[in-house]
Amino acid sequence: MNIFCDECKKNIATVFLTKISGTEVSKVQLCEECAKRMEETTEAVNLLAFLPQVLSSLQGVEENLVEDILTGELLTCGSCGTSFNDFQKMGLLGCADCYREFSDALHRVIIEFQESDEHIGKIPGRASEGARLRRRLLDLEKHLQQKIAEEEYEAAAAVRDQIREIEVRLNADVMESDKE
Repeated sequence: MNIFCDECKKNIATVFLTKISGTEVSKVQLCEECAKRMEETTEAVNLLAFLPQVLSSLQGVEENLVEDILTGELLTCGSCGTSFNDFQKMGLLGCADCYREFSDALHRVIIEFQESDEHIGKIPGRASEGARLRRRLLDLEKHLQQKIAEEEYEAAAAVRDQIREIEVRLNADVMESDKE
């Protein structure tokens, strides 16, 4: 029994793609010509015409998947030629200009990956007291905003007092280092 290509519906399918999402399995069958076209096509016009048809035949495809794939393929760094899809495959950017070229897309990736667009790393064990205090100050400022949003004003006042205490300590450290 011959299976025909899902794309051209003329040739016999020889390339079989299977997507497994949880318990859901979806398949796409392509002939060699359509599979090569899918692999080799990088021009935006051909990509726009071909990919939506293939992806729409998959069951369970997210609505924005086609747009995300196309946007990633179309975003290219003017300096080094790296596409956003290259970054997604390799995990590496081509040059410093890629950060500017892909800033919006990178922002979405960072938010998705670490659930925040702000780096919250560890403080080294050898860090100065000033570094520890500045980190604590940032944490308290976030906590203060949270308490205000929750309308817990007494708790917010206590956090505000802690912030003031740390600011005094930090200012004292600055004045002391200026004397040296």
